[in-house]
Amino acid sequence: MHANKRKHIIPVVAAAVIFLSLLSLITSTGSASPLLFDFTATAYVYLPLIAKGSTTTATPIPPDDIVNEQSIANLLNQQRISNGLSPLTLVSELTQSARRHSRDMAEQHFTSHTGSDGSNGGQRMQEAGYNWTTWGEIIGWGFGGNTGSMVNWWLNSPVHRSLILSSSYTDFGIGYVRDPGSDWGHYWTVNFGRRAIQDAALPQELYACTFTSQGQFGGSSLMVYSSDPCK
Repeated sequence: MHANKRKHIIPVVAAAVIFLSLLSLITSTGSASPLLFDFTATAYVYLPLIAKGSTTTATPIPPDDIVNEQSIANLLNQQRISNGLSPLTLVSELTQSARRHSRDMAEQHFTSHTGSDGSNGGQRMQEAGYNWTTWGEIIGWGFGGNTGSMVNWWLNSPVHRSLILSSSYTDFGIGYVRDPGSDWGHYWTVNFGRRAIQDAALPQELYACTFTSQGQFGGSSLMVYSSDPCK
């Protein structure tokens, strides 16, 4: 098994941020186990500038399966607690941004952190009313909608696991969509964040790192925004 990770330093101009995001997946397949497939390469593009603090009012998105979403939340927090970390708090704004992206992936037949409207995770969180100081996003698809299989896939990836167990975040939101007519049938988005108390100057160097894994039965990707270099 091999992994491809890339990093890029992002200059900040007038409190606006250029983000890197996933452009496409290059699929590799391997053994019969859904947890032992090769990781894919990723490609990157610049996204447009967005100023912090801009929000829009959107119609709330109801859950497709709130039990599925709660199961993901419980499994992730159980991992944090067992590793000596505080559980994350479910917040409605991040739940809404996560549901929006899962629905978008299902309806528009893609698996990427870039939405069909060109948005990235941080933009979607802001538009839902969540102003952050840092954020991360995990997306997942397939696995027959089984939450245990999806979380196990994440935890078997050191990069996904490090995001889940990061002390940088205090909040999260989960969006799950089941769409039998879509490519993978089941889509998850987990938005992680730390809320900004007030608008503040951003660091002079920002990093956005992505990492994607794809298997026969499903896959996942993460995107992390941080003032720390990619690891």
